[in-house]
Amino acid sequence: MPSIEKHVEISRRRTGKDYLDLHEWIDKDPATKVERHDITKIYEYGKLMEEKYGPEGLQEYLQHIHDDFVARFNHVKEDVDKAIGETLSYFGVKPPAKGVDQVEYQIQEADIELLREAGVSPDDVTHCLKVAHKALDLAKRTGAPVDMELVGRGGLFHDLGKPKGRGDDHGVVGAEMARRLKLPDAIIAIMEKHVKGGLTEDEAREAGLPAKDYGATTLEERIVIYADKLVDIISSPASIVSSEQGAEDRFVEILRAHPPLAKGEKPLGRLVEMHTRIQNLIKGK
Repeated sequence: MPSIEKHVEISRRRTGKDYLDLHEWIDKDPATKVERHDITKIYEYGKLMEEKYGPEGLQEYLQHIHDDFVARFNHVKEDVDKAIGETLSYFGVKPPAKGVDQVEYQIQEADIELLREAGVSPDDVTHCLKVAHKALDLAKRTGAPVDMELVGRGGLFHDLGKPKGRGDDHGVVGAEMARRLKLPDAIIAIMEKHVKGGLTEDEAREAGLPAKDYGATTLEERIVIYADKLVDIISSPASIVSSEQGAEDRFVEILRAHPPLAKGEKPLGRLVEMHTRIQNLIKGK
């Protein structure tokens, strides 16, 4: 089930408050934890929560119970699926092919508002939304065990630093802004790494950025970077492609034919590698 820290993070993102006392009251004491998850006591405990925290606190209490039960059900489902698979194998029956379960994620209006409050222009907000949606689409199609929330929020916030960054530094600038907003480290990493497909330490030094390796290391990071470049191609004023699928099918060809989109040979190589890796997952290779 989600940890107290995870519940706090979700509450903060949803309401601007952490409701730490509420989440600890539910989960912290092993002697009372089971009782406080008892759905037959929701009305009794819900009244206590509303009296202490108001309607918003009541909602956070109910959401906590809901999220824990969803997590518990998914765990049971995994155990059942494993047992079925092992039984079929024992009797020489090949289990049916299936994708990996992924938790659906919807982009939150509160996150979009954070972009606007940070000074991100309407055009850039639109771009960020397109990247987030494309990243979620790609992640789902891979069938891989991807953190969909990280992909969605990473795609949405990747250009947070655009209002203050001068170019290659907008990822680092956005990361600093994100730290002040207390966004998760994994999202901050995506923001730092998306520029030019993940700068090397030497490239970062040449660009006047903190000298370190900004290369992507996780599938979630690669998906957002790839989605960002696909959206650049799809949204190009030159009308390079007539469909989103065309951008994927002709990705390498387009970047080689349009150097400003690739932004250099080294970024091109990194982007081609990400394209190949993600498309192989999508195609089941």
